[in-house]
Amino acid sequence: MDTSSPTSDQEVDIIAVGSGMGASCAALAAQAQGLETVILEKSEVYGGGTTYSYGIVWVGDNHLEQALGIKDSREDAYDYLLHLAAGHELGSSLRAYIENSPEALKFFCDDVGIPFYVVPGFPDYFQGMAPGSLGEGRNLQVRPFEAKSLGKWHSHLRAAPAVTHRATFEEVASWGGRAKPQNWDRRLIRERMEQDIRTFGAGLIGHLMSAVLQRDIPFHLDTQVRSLIVEGGRVRGVLARQGREDVRIMARKGVVLATGTNIRDNSLTRRFSEMHATESLLPPSVDGDSVLMAGEIGAAISVKPMFQQDLLYVIPGEDHYGTPLYRGVTNNESGFPHSILVNLDGNRFSDESIGQQVGSTLRNFDVRRHRYVNVPCFLVFDQTYLDKYGLGSIQPGQDIPDWLVRNKSINGLAYDLGIDGDGLAKTIRRFNRFAVAGKDQDFGRGEFPFANSISGDLTHEPNPNLGPLDQPPYYGLPLEPAATGSTGLMTNEFAQVLHVRGQPIPGLYACGSTSAHFYGIGYQAGCELGGAMTFGYLAAKHAAAE
Repeated sequence: MDTSSPTSDQEVDIIAVGSGMGASCAALAAQAQGLETVILEKSEVYGGGTTYSYGIVWVGDNHLEQALGIKDSREDAYDYLLHLAAGHELGSSLRAYIENSPEALKFFCDDVGIPFYVVPGFPDYFQGMAPGSLGEGRNLQVRPFEAKSLGKWHSHLRAAPAVTHRATFEEVASWGGRAKPQNWDRRLIRERMEQDIRTFGAGLIGHLMSAVLQRDIPFHLDTQVRSLIVEGGRVRGVLARQGREDVRIMARKGVVLATGTNIRDNSLTRRFSEMHATESLLPPSVDGDSVLMAGEIGAAISVKPMFQQDLLYVIPGEDHYGTPLYRGVTNNESGFPHSILVNLDGNRFSDESIGQQVGSTLRNFDVRRHRYVNVPCFLVFDQTYLDKYGLGSIQPGQDIPDWLVRNKSINGLAYDLGIDGDGLAKTIRRFNRFAVAGKDQDFGRGEFPFANSISGDLTHEPNPNLGPLDQPPYYGLPLEPAATGSTGLMTNEFAQVLHVRGQPIPGLYACGSTSAHFYGIGYQAGCELGGAMTFGYLAAKHAAAE
């Protein structure tokens, strides 16, 4: 199969734009409906932002948990997501997700052969804190994927930068959690790296690309869709650029947009994002193409606050696919013991182990001082932290690089970082008392089972997320807010893109983070990819019936 050069004036049934979870699932579902399909990806590799994700798919009342005897119901799953939406849900889409995601999952498991399974012991984000929450069963991941099985297509599969994409969630938990890299099975990780066996999002997209290849669904890389072709009020195709050539591809049934959101587009970000942040953990190809193209023809654009927001740093000299490699601390290092997040006043401002809590408090604005209270902010930690956990690619026991700010005293570190010294010293004294007792009386850090399992040290007592900062020298890492996916296209229960006047735009669909967040302003790991899978599936079914 030649994936390099689409033919100008080619005509197919479905055009899937992008190559992550949404585009891949839409194409696979369309092909199963007997529709001729093509995938168009702007970058030189296949996989999109899905590659860098946890690879978790969240589905309530699914057949895999039922087979394990785990009791669940669609009513409970709906109540849970409705609670997370906080009144901002897209009603018909939320209901469509709850009702159709189990069917979509079963299709991709049984018909397509994607090896999903229940992550053992993986709880809902707000287990015990939201109605309908569940301690296990809804969070699904795939079996490890052998990337070399793709043969000549191996080099066309996007790779993830983190070593965690070589292990499964249950393996990481059995080794003590993400906070304990020195406890990981190094022999197993080395073997998987040598054999290029991938997990998490990198494994998921590998299985999807393999399924696309097995079904002879053509995909074209380095092919940027630049605009939609509209005839008679219906989207009929796309205009794309490959190299210096413009190509025109027509769609008999529809175009599915699944290119991600606007996080790396400077102009869109300044218009739609409160923080004006444009750096991201995602690939540089995720930069708002779909929002621009659909907006040009009158699509309704939703802008909602996304409280799940990461905080980023860069280790000098590290890059990935030619761009700086940004690392995120949210749901990761900021939840490890012996660390805190503080603002310029030296104050903690959040439960550091919960990304949604951090994201919401980044938006606190002081009217008197007329600035955001918690931006910029800093990860502050001690020598125990480095000895036990390292930092990013810096492993425990390695030499400390010169770029990392350190000082023997707390006041000295505060001065070096430009933080209020008295405030930081007071904050650390108070936090240390909480850490020793194992209970954070200010923000409840360590009370979320999700945070314990994802960003905690499962070998640390009495609380996996709490440890004192009492071993000098002390370290400070300046952080910047990541771009957030707050902008998406309004869609209905069939994944049709809606016009600003409310009616569907014939022939145009969207799924994944390209579409507006169907469960409002909340966050649950796995719903983004679950939505991409489900609404890609529903888009294909709806287009086939047109």
